[in-house]
Amino acid sequence: MAVNAKRPEIIALSRDLRGIPQCDDYERMISGMMYNPNTPKLLEARHHCRGLTADYTNMDTKSIRYDQVFEKRLEMLRKLCGKVGDGSFIEPPFMPDYGCNIIIGESCFINWNVTILDTSLVVIGDRVQIGTGVSLLTAGHDTSILSRQKFVEFGHPIFIEDDCWIGANVIVLPGVRIGKGSTIGAGSIVTKDIPPFSVAVGAPCRVKKTIQSAEEEEQDPNNQYRNLVRSH
Repeated sequence: MAVNAKRPEIIALSRDLRGIPQCDDYERMISGMMYNPNTPKLLEARHHCRGLTADYTNMDTKSIRYDQVFEKRLEMLRKLCGKVGDGSFIEPPFMPDYGCNIIIGESCFINWNVTILDTSLVVIGDRVQIGTGVSLLTAGHDTSILSRQKFVEFGHPIFIEDDCWIGANVIVLPGVRIGKGSTIGAGSIVTKDIPPFSVAVGAPCRVKKTIQSAEEEEQDPNNQYRNLVRSH
């Protein structure tokens, strides 16, 4: 459901993002209030995103060396998204809505055909991996028919904390926070918050078990990964 007031903490988080269409409608939109998506500034922002998305998807990889693709894509991604950390990569096609409302941490990998409807903020932590066909959807609509006739909607932020793995074709709905170190099984529909260090699957997604933190794994002499060297 929509909220009745702006969320100062979400607005503050947006302040240093690249290319946000700063206005009252934007602040209402990212806060989860009812707003009209077809105001000129918001239309212009989505139009700008479509152009940058097309450039990203259609980058001519034949004209550059294979070992230059990563840096070139990161450069383009930083023009498309609000903020992107070092070492992060998205395989095209990538389908954002505004782009500027997306925050991606360091050393993330996002595979093909990921859709991010960033009506509100989508905040992805460090070392997050996201499989093919995933949809991160901050946009919401009321069940009221009149709200659709008035063409208003709302959006609630999504947070995916550090070291998460989101399996293929997962759908994450508005307002969800996925806790640090969690795994979401392929095809799940995440409707509610997932606690840290959880393995969760299903539609709706439910926690099936909890796992060790990375620090606990490092201290476990039987852990098969503790002596591996990081690949990149």
